Amino acid sequence: MGSEIIQRNIDELSIFFSDSDHDILTSTEIGLVEGVKYIHAGNGETSYRDGNLYVHIDGDPTKFSISELSYGSTFVTAIAFADLNGGLIRAGEEAGIGQGEILLILLIDSNLPDSAMARAGITATEGITASLQDLGLAYSSLIPSGAVKQNILVIRDRGSRMYLRGAGKHTKLGELIGRSTIEAVKASAAENGVTIVNRMNLLGMLEPYGYDQEKLYNLSGSQDMSLFLVKVIAGNPKPSAIGAVSAALHIYHEVQWGLLEEEIGLKVVRRLMRSGLLQDVSGMSILDTIATAVARYVAEN
Repeated sequence: MGSEIIQRNIDELSIFFSDSDHDILTSTEIGLVEGVKYIHAGNGETSYRDGNLYVHIDGDPTKFSISELSYGSTFVTAIAFADLNGGLIRAGEEAGIGQGEILLILLIDSNLPDSAMARAGITATEGITASLQDLGLAYSSLIPSGAVKQNILVIRDRGSRMYLRGAGKHTKLGELIGRSTIEAVKASAAENGVTIVNRMNLLGMLEPYGYDQEKLYNLSGSQDMSLFLVKVIAGNPKPSAIGAVSAALHIYHEVQWGLLEEEIGLKVVRRLMRSGLLQDVSGMSILDTIATAVARYVAEN
């Protein structure tokens, strides 16, 4: 993209800047640092000393992903580490802990005021949230907005002749930030085992809502737990079943958002379960209805 060199190995991802014109706004306790020469992202402690910024991640540094986009002479590179197997959370919900984490490094080859750097971080955060929604992830039956452990680094080049004042979604820079963030986060999530494809199984769709193998077995009416678990793990549900459950979960969210009354939502979900899974059930709630239909579908197929 510019004067930086990006390297990855088993110990860290490193970025070397050949000049001292790069400033970094971090969401860590370090804040804004100027004249950075190196970034080191790995398992060491987060700190800054002698022009070196060290950022800690718990995961495997070889699983960073990179997306570079440009418009005219403006380049944005998003470098993401995203372990989305746990530790997701939604803004406004009870504080929590977990093993998942997201680190996003945004390299912008233009000069920006401090305010635009902050705005770039906001736009990138929205990109992260969009990625989680695209992947169909859930936190406590709700769509998560981020990870418990999440940090963003925004880098500007003070030596650039290009001076950009805005980084919101209404700007071309904001568009590049959002798109590159989404691409990099999804790619790293895939490296860590989370993709929309491998989530398109009935257990994977319901687990984030609190329905694990044991709960599904208890709802199934099956008398053979071992056989049921084999079907859950190795089963190959029809596309119509996957589509019906996906649509039903979306109906559940629309009820949570206040767009549908629960009674109407439950009626729609029951119809979806009848048409997609050939199961006529009615649970105590929308989620119970979906889970019961899935459990019985698995037991019978």
